[in-house]
Amino acid sequence: MQKRPRMSFPRLLPGLVQESLAGLGLAERLREAEIWRIWPEVVGEALACRTRPLRIINGTLTVAVSSAPWMQEIRFMTAMMKEKLNDRLGADVVSEIVLKAGRVDMPNVEEPEEAAAFTPLTPRQQALIDEQTGLVSDPDTRQALLELMQTSMEQRR
Repeated sequence: MQKRPRMSFPRLLPGLVQESLAGLGLAERLREAEIWRIWPEVVGEALACRTRPLRIINGTLTVAVSSAPWMQEIRFMTAMMKEKLNDRLGADVVSEIVLKAGRVDMPNVEEPEEAAAFTPLTPRQQALIDEQTGLVSDPDTRQALLELMQTSMEQRR
């Protein structure tokens, strides 16, 4: 039986994974997938709200644009966008950007919450809550119901 050659030193896992990905051709695909993550940073908030990368095939990035006027405006910026994307990705991943009219979901913009003006419950409301929750035998369920009723009655005011 033949012995395997002895390793001179242990190899680090990140290096092995990177080598494997390169061998399978997945490293390039992972770099392409990075486009979706960095898109808002590269194009800016105003354009990110009106555009969305759809796919990249053989270096051609297809981008959905929300309206014709924005498509016209963005058409003049495709060279700059391509350059910024490639700089950020560290390689010439995008060779061309094709614009396509399409649906672009607007990101959820969180509105600042207004300070809730809760007024304390009246004795009558508290008595009603105590009466209704007193009928529930399970302590956890009773507590959940109590909190739910209190919150509900406080918000109505």
